[in-house]
Amino acid sequence: MMQRTLTLASGLRCHLYHQPDAREAAALMQVGAGSLHEPDRWPGLAHLLEHLLFCDSARFSGSQRLMPWVQQQGGEVNATTRLSRSAWFFQLPAPALEGGVTRLADMLLAPKLTPDVIRQECAVIDAEYQLLQSHSEALSEAALLHPLGERFRRFRAGSRAAFGDNVTDLQRALRRFHQTRFTAPAMQLWLSGPQSLDELESLAAAFSGLPGDSVPALPVVPQQPDDNAITLLELPGDNAFWLTLLTPYSHNFSDSVTLLRSYWLDEAEGGLLHQLRGEKLCDTLQVSWLWQDTRHALLALRFSAPAISSAQAWRIEQRVWQHLQAVQHTTLRQQQHYLQLAQRDFRAETPLRQLRLRAAAEAPAAHLPSDLASAILQLTQARRMRLLTRQPLSNALTCITQGFTLRCSRGAFSADVPAAAVRWQFPPRAIRADATGSGGTAAALPQALPVEPAETLLLRPACYQPLADRAGMAYQRRLRPLLAELRHLGGRGVWQQQQGIWQLLLDIPADAAVAWQLLPAITAQLSAADEAGDPPEPAAIVIRQLLQTLPSQLLHPASARRWQAAWCGHDRHLNHYAAQSLARLRRQATPSASPPLRRGITPVACQGRDQALLLFIPLTAPDDISLAALQALGLFLAPRFFQRLRVEQQTGYVVTARYERCADVDGLLFALQSPDISWVRLLIHCRRFLLDMQTVLSQSDDETLRAWQQTLQERCQPHANRQVAQDLLRREAGGPCLTPEAVAALTLPHMLQLFRQLVRQRRRWRVLINRP
Repeated sequence: MMQRTLTLASGLRCHLYHQPDAREAAALMQVGAGSLHEPDRWPGLAHLLEHLLFCDSARFSGSQRLMPWVQQQGGEVNATTRLSRSAWFFQLPAPALEGGVTRLADMLLAPKLTPDVIRQECAVIDAEYQLLQSHSEALSEAALLHPLGERFRRFRAGSRAAFGDNVTDLQRALRRFHQTRFTAPAMQLWLSGPQSLDELESLAAAFSGLPGDSVPALPVVPQQPDDNAITLLELPGDNAFWLTLLTPYSHNFSDSVTLLRSYWLDEAEGGLLHQLRGEKLCDTLQVSWLWQDTRHALLALRFSAPAISSAQAWRIEQRVWQHLQAVQHTTLRQQQHYLQLAQRDFRAETPLRQLRLRAAAEAPAAHLPSDLASAILQLTQARRMRLLTRQPLSNALTCITQGFTLRCSRGAFSADVPAAAVRWQFPPRAIRADATGSGGTAAALPQALPVEPAETLLLRPACYQPLADRAGMAYQRRLRPLLAELRHLGGRGVWQQQQGIWQLLLDIPADAAVAWQLLPAITAQLSAADEAGDPPEPAAIVIRQLLQTLPSQLLHPASARRWQAAWCGHDRHLNHYAAQSLARLRRQATPSASPPLRRGITPVACQGRDQALLLFIPLTAPDDISLAALQALGLFLAPRFFQRLRVEQQTGYVVTARYERCADVDGLLFALQSPDISWVRLLIHCRRFLLDMQTVLSQSDDETLRAWQQTLQERCQPHANRQVAQDLLRREAGGPCLTPEAVAALTLPHMLQLFRQLVRQRRRWRVLINRP
């Protein structure tokens, strides 16, 4: 990868990244203004403007706007408003980058901000505010920021009541905020793609029309919190202990924190997470910046588990400080090792995720920070704020902050007994092979040529036989230390859900001794007797809770567990050894028959007050051309569904339609969530939309079809060994795959015929609704 940083004549700072092998490109524009910069009269104005900028601009309107246009390319687009920063970003096939950048520039430079659109987005903002009333992360963040003073307690989500009925005044405030804050010196652009640096620089010129005025600084000075206090917050679900540190901020300090995050999140034996799990203090740890400006920052460490007591929270914090002291004494070789891990993890991210990490100052530095010890000292001396979520909470008082009503109490945070010392361990460690790789008669695994420089093993349950979430979580707990060890030895191991299927992905490093050492141990964990794992923590948003249950709601549980495995690489010796190591697992030898799918409407218990509907329409014809037609239908429906139900009919905050593969079943997915429309009405909206779209599709032309085919041809080219192995196993199971030949053979009559068939066969639809 090559990179270039430059400043345009207007003062816009541009960061360009040439990734020659990338098939996707990404762009991100960040503005140094957020909720803290809003006029007092207009709380939520920055959030409202974030939404409005996606609407019509001077050159682009309707389906040519950035959001529907990117959706038609099969890409992703979004935005976010934080306390001191806002950002708009997208990722899409690389050839379309110029069109995306042109639209991004026009919407940021020349938004129309018409009264009708303002009224429409005020209603959407209001629906989002209702959603946040039960959003654990939003409520926890509000409670954490409350001690920092009045500026941090202001309402910032936005609502219909806060914006009022005078659209003219609101329009004037929006235009003034846009004119004063969206100036080149206050903005930064990131571009990434296979285009040359000169080509990316040429694309950045689309933003040369930004005004060059300097933005007056608005420093926000937080109050100093009480170091010895802890806030207890009543929230349902798993408990969370937030340890937040108010620190001075600089780029050098941020680089050190990014390196420390690599230490904190290490799951190998002898690390912080392994120690906390061994003491049953927490299950997971997340590290994030809650706030950053030019002088201050708020760093949050969030520890979660089904239950955390105040005493356990105290013990967690003691372990954090002990671990930091040990990190301070690690050698340069060990620090370099952890930096390389962070860099390798960063390179594995998507282009858009990389840009978002860069913009948030969370990307690893190219070299070791020179002041790690100083950063650790700053952290240990930082003012501390603590939050512990519980349910229920006795003696709670009502606290109103940021427009949310919280039930919380405050108390002292101390204990008399110090935590015992721990012997921390920091890799790298030497490899000791426990096997030779010889012997055994197991047949080799199906093998395909790699598209990445790695030898990759994919292991998953047999087709149409997904693991239950409890079993998947139990395997995750067993495999964590082994996969972390593989990571330290130069490989990579991931046990996670992909498309509703729990699966294991192993990238074996060049030193085959790693395989000899770890493959038998990994297999032993997968073949051990079942144990009951904890279910995954429910998602914060109702529609995501329904999505979590969709795999189990599509297929009945399998009576016996069977496995599939594939090898993607050149090394046949490693392939044979992997087959021998997996011999104790019961592997599927013949294609799996497509099982009967569960149908009808099912209510699912969910946390949250909104109404939500998830509609899944499975593919009826399992052949390659029908799969290509189904994916083209996803491209056709996605922007139109959003336009109809989100923009025109304003059904709610969540409105999405797309092609989806879930638990090996291909289909069309429609998701809606509304604060005030019943699921019955949402389903009626979906049915009417599908009926109307048959006419629209019949009027499509060959040029539109060619655009869909171009997008699907890009999807046909796998960019990761994981995709190659997945397609190989899918072929072996008799399932359809997206191929260049199938895409080229696609016709509009075939798409229309398939669409009509899917719409008519309503008895095969799977509908999930939420039950509070």
